[in-house]
Amino acid sequence: MLLTRVFTMPDVRRRLLVTLLAVLLFRLGQHLPLPGVDVTAVAAADRPDGRLPGLLDLLTGGGLANLSVFAFGVLPMIAAHWVLVLGGILLPRLRAAAEAGRAGEALLARHARYVAVLLGAGSAVLVVRMAVDGRPPLAGAGTDVLRDTGALTQITLVACLTAGTAVVLWLSATITHRGFGEGLSLLLLAQVAAVFPGQVREVARAHGGWAGAVAPLSLLLALALATALVVTVRHSVRRVPVQYAKRMIGRRAYGGTTAYVPIHGGRGGFDAMLLGSLLLLLPAPPAPWLVAAYALVVLVGVFLRGALGFDAVGIADRMKRQGGFVPGIRSGRPTAEYLSYVHLRVTLAGAVATTLAALLLAGVLALPGLHAPGAALGVTTLVVVVRLGVDTVLPTARQIGSRIRRPDLPPLGGPGGRGEKAAT
Repeated sequence: MLLTRVFTMPDVRRRLLVTLLAVLLFRLGQHLPLPGVDVTAVAAADRPDGRLPGLLDLLTGGGLANLSVFAFGVLPMIAAHWVLVLGGILLPRLRAAAEAGRAGEALLARHARYVAVLLGAGSAVLVVRMAVDGRPPLAGAGTDVLRDTGALTQITLVACLTAGTAVVLWLSATITHRGFGEGLSLLLLAQVAAVFPGQVREVARAHGGWAGAVAPLSLLLALALATALVVTVRHSVRRVPVQYAKRMIGRRAYGGTTAYVPIHGGRGGFDAMLLGSLLLLLPAPPAPWLVAAYALVVLVGVFLRGALGFDAVGIADRMKRQGGFVPGIRSGRPTAEYLSYVHLRVTLAGAVATTLAALLLAGVLALPGLHAPGAALGVTTLVVVVRLGVDTVLPTARQIGSRIRRPDLPPLGGPGGRGEKAAT
């Protein structure tokens, strides 16, 4: 019923069409070879084994291995984001822009675009030089993939790769402002959907037989369980009741109501999981001490992220000034101690649950049919897949569903919406 209503609502139909066309153009650009590239030699080149080349192939959607126009995919945009995050820690101006509201967000977005193009240009120079020297990325040494290695050809290739990065930025912004979902996440999802099934198929084919046939089902089950666990932890909240005393100001009564202090746990789980998997790059099957270290990184990372982001003293002081109190707890310092105690337990429970999800992703690769020497499938890949499912697929589906169920809502691209923001 909901799917049939999509085609009867102009705003939803237009946004879905824009999103699908942008993703289609993106994938076509990742298969369109650069000028002067020998497609036959690229297809016949030996691919390096290992988790790191597999992760790089995943983050570039196979475009880097094919030496396509969109060879870098969304990787420069991801790198630019982290450059600005680190810059915000070191540079006061960027830190002030991050706290300046919408104007600061627009400034950081503009800087992110400039940084992404610069990173794309620098990566283009490196990739072209490697191809000229017979060492193209994600291919064996001594592979000649260029028909001509002259200076003009090299300049043309660098210009095409840099322009491809700029076009990917435009496609991402088009999806964000005129389509459904967040452009960067959807394009990354398209890359993963194109590469991930092939990695699973290669691992299963290497074993064959019963183990190879059951491996994809075991992997899908583990991904579903990890996604469900992460979603449960993310949406779980401990609500501490707060009672406000009734006050008379003139002839009107104020207060006398009950509110809640929400305490969340398990925030920042994906960052800790990605950090642990990138640092360790677990072998297959994972060594016990590496698994223990990976679990410790996730547990400590999630716990510290939650513990450092809660100001119990500030909340207790604000409640005291406003005449609020937790039933059965005295105002002031006892309330702060109680909130800290509750927050500590909730954060620890969230950290443990997130660690279990991380261990589930690491453990499934040790099953028969999913571990092979030199396989491209790794824990980092699985974490990226789960994160895309939680942060991209579910929010986009909710956004589409809300537009279908509430056709009376104003168009998203109308005045004051995202379309006007994009124009500015």
